[in-house]
Amino acid sequence: MTRAANIDRPKAAVFLMLIAGLGLAITGVLLTFAYKPAQDPNAGRDPQALPTDGAELEAEGARLVAAHNCNFCHRTSRPDKHPEIRDNCQQCHQFENRPENLAPPLVHIAERRPESWLRRFLRYPYKLREHSADRMPDLGLSDRDVEVLTRYLLQLAGPRNAQLPAPRIARDESPSSDKLAQGKQLWDQFNCNQCHSLGAQRSELVRNADGALTNPAAIFAPDLTLAWTRVKPQFAQAAILEPEKWLPWSGMPKQNITVDQADKLAWYVFNAAPEPRRTVDYQRVLGILSARCNGCHYGPQQNAPPSTNPQGGAGWLATWSKHPRKLDLMSLAGLMRGATDDLGRPRPTVVPYAENSPLLMHLKGLKQPAMPFGGDPLPPDEIADIETWVLSGAPLPKKVGGIDVAPPIEMGNGK
Repeated sequence: MTRAANIDRPKAAVFLMLIAGLGLAITGVLLTFAYKPAQDPNAGRDPQALPTDGAELEAEGARLVAAHNCNFCHRTSRPDKHPEIRDNCQQCHQFENRPENLAPPLVHIAERRPESWLRRFLRYPYKLREHSADRMPDLGLSDRDVEVLTRYLLQLAGPRNAQLPAPRIARDESPSSDKLAQGKQLWDQFNCNQCHSLGAQRSELVRNADGALTNPAAIFAPDLTLAWTRVKPQFAQAAILEPEKWLPWSGMPKQNITVDQADKLAWYVFNAAPEPRRTVDYQRVLGILSARCNGCHYGPQQNAPPSTNPQGGAGWLATWSKHPRKLDLMSLAGLMRGATDDLGRPRPTVVPYAENSPLLMHLKGLKQPAMPFGGDPLPPDEIADIETWVLSGAPLPKKVGGIDVAPPIEMGNGK
C-alpha cells in the first residue's frame, strides 16, 4: 500500500497543477471582460480646442509656464529683502543698490498691457529696455499657446485689474500746448529723465570718476516714447501715483505726488512725443512688396497665367501651416486685412507704430520664417522704408478705388 501511494503522488500533484492552471485561466478571462481601462479626459478632443472654464485655463496656463521655464525670469513673488536667493544668474549677479532686474511677475503683466499687445508680444517679442540688450526669447509658441497664455495672464491679473481707476487720459490728436508745458514741468520736477527717455528727451547712463553708474535704475527703465501704444492709460495713472503698489519689482521711487499731478504726468507721457515724420508713402511700400513677395503672397485668380496657381500662392494656402494663411501682399486691402492664424482667426500683418509689427519682424529676420521665404533678404534700404512707414503710423488713403480702407485688425479687440 505504501509503494502504490508513493507512485500516485506525482499524478495527484500534476492533477492539482492542472486544476490551479485552469482556475487561473478562467480568472484571467473573467478579469479581461471585467477590466475597463481608464478614460483619457482628452481622448477625442480637438488638440486646438481652447480651455472652456477658469480652472481648465489655470491648469493649462500653468503647464505652459512650466514647459517654457517662464519662472526663470518672471518672479512669482516679491522678495522681502533684495536680492532673493534664486537658482539662476540673479542669485549672484545683483547688487543691493540697484532695482530688480528680473522680468515682472506674471500676475502683473496684464495689469498694464492691452490684450491685443499681449498676443502680439508673445508671438513677436522685442526689446523694451533702452539701455539693456535683454529681451524675452522667441519661444516659438503656437497660435493656441499664444491664445491660452494671453487668457491665462488676463485671468491672473483679474483681481488687480478690478482695482485700477477709470481711464482719465488718452493720446490726443492735437495736444494742448498748455497741458504739454504743465506736463514737462512735472517731468523735470520729478527727475523722470534721469531714467526714462521720452521723444527727444534722451536718458543717458552716467558714470562717476571710478566708472560706477550714478543712475543704475536707467538700465532697466523702458523708453517711454511709444508707451502709449503698449500701456493702458489707467495703469499709467495708477503706477505714477503708487509705484510701490503697481510696479513693486521696478525700483521706481515713490514720489510725493497728488492724483492731479499723476494724471497730468501720465497724459504728458502719452502725448509728449509727436507723430513721427511721414517720409514714406504707402505706394512705395506696396511697390516693394509687390515686387519681392509675388511668388507666394497672392490670392485666387480667375484668369491666372500659367506661372501662377489659380487657387492662390503658397502664402495664401495651407502650404506649411495647419490653416490657410490667406495673406495677400499684392494689394493694399490685402496687406491691411492681414493673415489668418491656425485657429482660423484674423492676425494683423501691419500694426501702426509697432516696433514688432509682424511684417517687420519677418522681413528683418527677427521671427522665423524669415521672409522672403527661401530667398535673399530685402535690401536694407527697402526694409528701412517699410519700417519708417510702419513706425510713422502706416498712413493710408481713406479710400482706394472708392472703397474705404479698414485699419488692421488685432485679435482680441472685439472686431
